[in-house]
Amino acid sequence: MSIFIKICGITNVEDANLSIEYGADAIGLNQYEKSPRYVSDKELIKIKNSLDDDILVVPVFVNPKEDEVLKFLKIYPNSVLQFHGCESIEFCEKFDRPFIKSINLDASKNAYDYQKEYTAAKYFLLDSGNEDLYGGTGKKFDWKKIPHDFNNLIVAGGLNTNNILSLLDYFIPFGVDVCSGVESKKGVKDSLKLKKFIDLIKNYER
Repeated sequence: MSIFIKICGITNVEDANLSIEYGADAIGLNQYEKSPRYVSDKELIKIKNSLDDDILVVPVFVNPKEDEVLKFLKIYPNSVLQFHGCESIEFCEKFDRPFIKSINLDASKNAYDYQKEYTAAKYFLLDSGNEDLYGGTGKKFDWKKIPHDFNNLIVAGGLNTNNILSLLDYFIPFGVDVCSGVESKKGVKDSLKLKKFIDLIKNYER
């Protein structure tokens, strides 16, 4: 058993490299300008230059324009795209890259509706959110809403060092995604929380 670990809301070189050093499989870089964890083009390039080329980078978009996605892909051409808004399936597919479609389980639409609509999605990410942040709220959704027959789920939404093992005891997804649960403040990771979160998962796998 190997659980995919994505550390989202990375905003700087140090946190990007610590995440990989501690054992994360991917880092998420927020491209939603209203987010407190938005990463500018200048910082994107700094992070890019500090990482090995084989590190998986996931840009997080919320209802972006086509040129915003293309601009990111010029810097990180091998990234897996994450669409966290109301993007159409046609929009998600047009970049010829694997993509993750986020599902807000606090909304009325259920996971099976997304599965039918976004048939080309490589993964589905289950999250909690609101109209302003869409994700990264630090709030957990009701895990009873998790569709257990999906084999490509990444679970997010309020995960932290206190509840990650409870999630894994209830349901083991393909992957997990953490943001605010390993922060010291918005946009800055706490190295101790970050390491403990990853270690808890790695030890659970053994």
